Amino acid sequence: MDTFQSPTPSGRRDKAEPGPVSVTIPASPFMQKLGFGTGVSVYLMKRSPRGLPRSPWAVKKINSGCSQSQRSLFQRRLREEARTLRNLRHPNIVGYRALTKAPDGSLCLAMEFGGEKSLNDLIEERREQGLGMFPAATILHVALSMARGLQYLHTEQRLLHGDIKSPNVVVRGAFEAVKICDVGVSLPLDENLTVSDPSLCYVGTEPWPPPEALEPGGAISDRADVFAFGLTLWEMLALSVPHLPPPRDDGSDGTGTTGTPGITETGRDPGDARVEKGLRDLGNRRGDGMGWAARAGALVRMRRPLAATVVTALLQLRECRE
Repeated sequence: MDTFQSPTPSGRRDKAEPGPVSVTIPASPFMQKLGFGTGVSVYLMKRSPRGLPRSPWAVKKINSGCSQSQRSLFQRRLREEARTLRNLRHPNIVGYRALTKAPDGSLCLAMEFGGEKSLNDLIEERREQGLGMFPAATILHVALSMARGLQYLHTEQRLLHGDIKSPNVVVRGAFEAVKICDVGVSLPLDENLTVSDPSLCYVGTEPWPPPEALEPGGAISDRADVFAFGLTLWEMLALSVPHLPPPRDDGSDGTGTTGTPGITETGRDPGDARVEKGLRDLGNRRGDGMGWAARAGALVRMRRPLAATVVTALLQLRECRE
């Protein structure tokens, strides 16, 4: 089990710039590639000096093909992510390890190795294998792990993650550990859990942003993360990315008559029916009538509750299932 350390109070977080430390990062070809993002790749760094086992690290490194201007931008983002990450201590958030340099001189962010695959990887694998939605217990475990991480970010650290999605959730083994990663675009929240600084921009990733992020001058708050959190659980039921149409044999885009990607002529996302069927199946498997599945449906219909409220509701669901 991961060691939990008491977090630094949000009002007294150390804002100093984390400087590079002396850590030897192997060249990229000698590390296993775990994933990639815009301008960066993430590698697995195994650490066993003199035969002594140590926990591996995940190393985020700027891609060598970036231009000088891109490299400067990504270096700034890495430093910002390191500054944020090193103040976070929670079992459901990937931990900070070091900010250092690779042999080629590029800046690297070393983090706790949260797991072998992302939740997105596991969703794709399950879809390709034709296995159907994830088991109810797995969905509940992922939901509770994510909600606890978000509650910590929002209430204790006053931070909006800003890019919640299945690729930013890492999983170790058979869901032994579930952790939120990639806090590089997080935003500070005020006492009302709102992003009050007009100079700050919500980044996110399509198609996970909430409606207010798509509106000029839309007010961004902690509920933006809750919206994306809900879509991530939707993915585990539908086994598809939200708002995108399923592939068709005739080669059409599946937009129906509306011309809006991911929306059919009925005005609904093609995955909604699969999600509704999944929720019904969960209730049927339990045979509990208005039991935990009904409570899950009630939670889904709530208008983006606080992460803390989600945690409380999910704990009640877990007790009901047990």
